[in-house]
Amino acid sequence: MLLSIIVPIYNVENYLKRCIESVINQKMNDYELILIDDCSTDSSLKIAKQYQHISNVQVIEKKKNAGLSDTRNIGLKKAQGDYVLFLDSDDYIEDGSLQVIQNTILYQKHPDIIYFGFYEESENKIEKKYGYISTKNHLYSGSEFAKSELRRRNLYAPACFGVFKREFLIINELYFKVGIYHEDELWTPQVVLKADTIYTSEYAYYHYVRRNDSITRKADKTKNGIDLINSCRELDELLNSIEDEQLYRLMNNHIAMLYMKAMSEGKLYQKEKRKYIDRFYPLKKTCFYKDKAKAVLFAINLRLYFLANSIKN
Repeated sequence: MLLSIIVPIYNVENYLKRCIESVINQKMNDYELILIDDCSTDSSLKIAKQYQHISNVQVIEKKKNAGLSDTRNIGLKKAQGDYVLFLDSDDYIEDGSLQVIQNTILYQKHPDIIYFGFYEESENKIEKKYGYISTKNHLYSGSEFAKSELRRRNLYAPACFGVFKREFLIINELYFKVGIYHEDELWTPQVVLKADTIYTSEYAYYHYVRRNDSITRKADKTKNGIDLINSCRELDELLNSIEDEQLYRLMNNHIAMLYMKAMSEGKLYQKEKRKYIDRFYPLKKTCFYKDKAKAVLFAINLRLYFLANSIKN
C-alpha cells in the first residue's frame, strides 16, 4: 500500500463529509483512510462511521480526549502505507491529487519527504501558497533544505503540507509531542534535519480552510505561548546534533524568532506572565542584523516589542 491518510477528528460535523469524500472519490485507490475521533461531542463520529463499510476506510474511536498530537500518533502507529499524509478534518484535497502524489513519489525515487503547495481558503477568497520558499521541483538533502529555508528566515511548520515516508518517521521515532499547542513547530525541525532527501513539488492539492471557530483563534493564548517557549528549549537540545556551523547559526536564529513569537502570541509581556520569559534569550541566538535589532528591543521592553510587532502584523 502506498499511502496512509490520517484524519484526526474533533467536533467538525459541518466539514467532515467534504473531507472524507475528497479522498474516497479519488480514482487512485492504493491508500487507506484512517479516521480517528478524539471524543467528539457533536455528530462527527456518527458521520465517520457512515463510511466504515468501505474496505480501505478505518474508523478509530478514542476513549479519552487527548488532543491532536496523540491522535496523529495513533494514526501513525496504525498506518500500513509506505507514506503518510496528515489531513485535518475541516480541510480537503483536490480531485486527482493522490495520483499526482503517487507519480511524484515514484519519479523522485521515494524521498523521505515531499513538500507541496496548498490553497488557503477564507470566506472571501482562495489563494495558492507554498510553505517553503526554496526552489520548486528540486531534490535536497535534509540539511541543504534546512539551510535554504533558514537563510531566507523561513521554516514553515504545518505537517499537513508534506507527505512523509512512514518507515523514516517510525525508525527515527518522530512522533508528535502530546499535550501541547503548536506541536508542528517542534516536530518539523526534527523531521527536516533527520531527512536524507526532501523534494519540493510545485503541485498544490491541499485546501486549508480558515475557520472563525478554530482553536487557533481563541482569545486567551497563554498556553500557546508557554508551549512554544518550552518547544524552543527542546529545540535547543536539537542544536547539539548539528555539526554544520552555518546550519547551527541559522537554526539558532530560527529558535530565537520562535521564542519572540511565543511571547507575542501568549501576551507574556503581562506582569503575571513575565516569569516565563528570559528577555536576553533571543539576543544570544540571532545572527541576522534585522533579527538582532528585534532581539534588542525584546530585551529592553517586552510590551514595546509586542506593540511594535502587533502594528507590523
